[in-house]
Amino acid sequence: MLIENRFHNVFYDRERNFRRLLPERSLEYYLADLKKEAPPVATASFASLEEAEAWLKAQPSPARWAWVSIAGEFYLAVYHPNINHRALYPLSMSNGYEEEDDEPQEGQ
Repeated sequence: MLIENRFHNVFYDRERNFRRLLPERSLEYYLADLKKEAPPVATASFASLEEAEAWLKAQPSPARWAWVSIAGEFYLAVYHPNINHRALYPLSMSNGYEEEDDEPQEGQ
């Protein structure tokens, strides 16, 4: 479930009639991996989030994803074609979600 551009899971325990809406952290891990695999280089820069949202909304056929800069911070501009939704995810969401490399670095 997507709520305010954040993914959530619905949890239901039938025996206890217990319902919960739990945040899903896969987006944070995805951003951390993408930052490592495709370091951010802005395809467009904006002074405000409103300007960036207007630009993203105005794209007739948006790319699936692109890095943009908003007020000096990197964001991932994403188009979710399966739900026809466009979103901006701040790269700072990935802070603390970087996975450790299993292989030792050269010289260690």
